[in-house]
Amino acid sequence: MTIPPVSTELRQSLERHRFSLSPQPGMPVGEETVHVVLDHGGETLHAGRVIQDRGLWSAFAVVRPQSLWRADEVGRYESFEDAVLAVLMSFTYVE
Repeated sequence: MTIPPVSTELRQSLERHRFSLSPQPGMPVGEETVHVVLDHGGETLHAGRVIQDRGLWSAFAVVRPQSLWRADEVGRYESFEDAVLAVLMSFTYVE
């Protein structure tokens, strides 16, 4: 799977804040999953994921890092970029 394109501004913002997009291999066509990860000083933290299902992108963000169910669905979007932005705006990081 290839990661859908995002704007130059979003790509630069992701890099500046040490986030990256990582595809999940082995997903069926039309049901792609892209993980949003944060590089935190040699440690990789999962910030959320964006899943394509039936033409919409569902955004799931980690909002309770220490909980059994850490992620909540934060919206469904027609645009991949809007879904990634929703994950970034909703992600909760606790040291």
